[in-house]
Amino acid sequence: MNPSTLDSAALNSCHSEPIHIPGAIQPHGAMLVLQEPDLICLQASNNLREITGRDPAAILNQPISALFGSESETETNKILAAIASGDPATESPLYLEIDGRSFDCLLHRHDGVLIAELESATHAPLSRHHRLLQSAIGELRGTLQLKDLYQTIATFVSTLTGFERVMVYKFDADWHGEVVAESLLSPVDSYLGHHFPANDIPAQARALYTRSWLRIIPNSTYTPVQLLPAINPLTQRPTDLSYSVLRSVSPLHLEYLRNMEVGASMSISLIIDGQLWGLIACHHRTPRPLPYSVRSTCEIFGQVASLEIARHQDAVRLRELNHATRIQTRFFDVISREQNFVEALIKYTPELLEFMRADGAAIYVNDQLNLLGTTPSKAQVNEIIDWLRDESVNPHLAPDHLSNLPPAAAEFTATASGLLALRLSRVDPHFVLWFRPEIITTVTWAGNPEKIIASDSTLHPRKSFSAWKQEVTGHSLPWTSPELQGATELLTALNALVLRRTERLIRLNGELERKNTDLNSFAYIAAHDLKEPLRGIAHYSKFIREDHADTLKPDAIKKLETIGDLAIHSSELLDALNRFSRLGRIDIHRKPTSLDDILNKVLALLEVTIRENHFQVIRPHPLPIINCDPILLREILLNLVANAIRYNTSTKKWVEIGHDLTADPENAPGGAFYVRDNGIGIHSKHFHNIFDIFRRLHAHGDFGTGTGAGLAITKSIVERHGGRIWLESTPGQGTTFYFTLQ
Repeated sequence: MNPSTLDSAALNSCHSEPIHIPGAIQPHGAMLVLQEPDLICLQASNNLREITGRDPAAILNQPISALFGSESETETNKILAAIASGDPATESPLYLEIDGRSFDCLLHRHDGVLIAELESATHAPLSRHHRLLQSAIGELRGTLQLKDLYQTIATFVSTLTGFERVMVYKFDADWHGEVVAESLLSPVDSYLGHHFPANDIPAQARALYTRSWLRIIPNSTYTPVQLLPAINPLTQRPTDLSYSVLRSVSPLHLEYLRNMEVGASMSISLIIDGQLWGLIACHHRTPRPLPYSVRSTCEIFGQVASLEIARHQDAVRLRELNHATRIQTRFFDVISREQNFVEALIKYTPELLEFMRADGAAIYVNDQLNLLGTTPSKAQVNEIIDWLRDESVNPHLAPDHLSNLPPAAAEFTATASGLLALRLSRVDPHFVLWFRPEIITTVTWAGNPEKIIASDSTLHPRKSFSAWKQEVTGHSLPWTSPELQGATELLTALNALVLRRTERLIRLNGELERKNTDLNSFAYIAAHDLKEPLRGIAHYSKFIREDHADTLKPDAIKKLETIGDLAIHSSELLDALNRFSRLGRIDIHRKPTSLDDILNKVLALLEVTIRENHFQVIRPHPLPIINCDPILLREILLNLVANAIRYNTSTKKWVEIGHDLTADPENAPGGAFYVRDNGIGIHSKHFHNIFDIFRRLHAHGDFGTGTGAGLAITKSIVERHGGRIWLESTPGQGTTFYFTLQ
């Protein structure tokens, strides 16, 4: 339905009509508005003479005793006794006599006054009604299915009241009503299975139904009876008749009933947990007054019926909850054994979909999207996630009509008319989404729900209530309460999984920190304590060669030279180890640094080597100024450029240093720095282990006498700056090292 097609001014007027202060009552009874404690009559209905024989003018501003004549003291004492009980409504009805005529008097306090409503008493025997009520309650409690319960409710009220058509009318989430049971005593139109739009019973009318258990209109063609005076002299406003039995109803509603050919109606509220669940709606083609004894029985029955509906619904919810819990428990069991919850959700996709009776799901964590089962496209799901970022998802959002929510949702209605979005973090936009497909249904309305006539800003109800069918598209099966509860419990389970993993990482990090401390201590001791013996070995091998050169054979001298070289190399390895271990402990001192200045200093250090090897240095464009530790950055460039020079056997050697904005757009939006050469290249199988400390791909002495620690140190410095380093290489053609800095 599309209420926007109606006249908006007329519709707003209907929805804002103050039906609780009509200033009038129905004519089958009379009303007095009294001021306590003296029971002075402030207002009286204009039909007081017709009902009681007393002129309202003679009663206004007089004590209530003026109404009773010779029996004034006895009847007034009945009212005073009811007032003294605390809540006079619980003492109602009072049986009052006025000039030999009997009346049922209903009392209630509201809006600062005491309201008395008088109807002719019928003295109908209550015993029959009580027996019928007892029997009906037994039948209600014996029903096993909700549909049988609804039918039992309709049949009892029909039998008790004699109304030709009695319907059990259930509201949905949008306040549209559906007739779920019906009892017909005459050949009148059936509305079983028909739907009625929310506009038929606007919000202020539903509020009154929630306050009062029963409302009756014995004659839909009645003429309202005004209260005199119209304004309550005590409150200086119209008297609030929200709890009045005689309250006059909206003229629009009376017109609605006449269009349905209803001469009398009664509505019994069905209220569950303080919320209006539905109505027992009773219709008769001709006027049909009901005595208070029957109405009071209907009120009691309505309360019992409400409790029984709640009990049945709770039983249904419990069965659904038990079924959902079994599925959810199995799912929690399998994912609890995993360390990474995203991998767990992907690994157990069938269980994840069964968990919510969904056809598809999506997991969005750390800007990574994984689609599972039948879902909209990746681009469409990203649009949904962008929309969810601005929505209140705390912790879940569960529409079953997605097409009118996120932009372009109508494009994937068939796949995802229903969405259950679970937000995993209050800080970051991490989501688990489930999708349900479209379920096309046909709804039978009691008349075209949009056919409402508005003229001169006055709204008129539709005249036809003949069956009008509408195909409803764009909806999925609704998400049930157990499923929403399961989503919340899943969030708790995933948080526990993350917490367990975090605790494990904290424990492992603690162990790693202790091991790193031990390793750093060992490296320091090794570098400090072992260098002296190595220095001694190098010196003594030199002394032996010099002092005994005449007596030693050539091969002995050669071996002594080798011992000295090995001692010096070992000392260099210890220096590199000490340097590498210190990188994990030293602080990074960042400041704006010109990379061109750093590169100039590096090239100056390597000037002799570059000139001797006839190297061409290429700088295609100026390098930027970045925030880094300039001393450590110099070491990065020195290691990479020195390696490019060392491992090159080309005839025309060159090395290029630059900045590439397109090197790694996904992970390095600011681009990457690079050192490129046309040297010997590196086989791809060595790409990972080349950054291990002391890793050399060539025999000692080939391409110089390096320690093999340079790239390990370079990688450590880059990672200390929050960046990463990688390479591209073709053996025999050259290598490019890329690195980023954050």
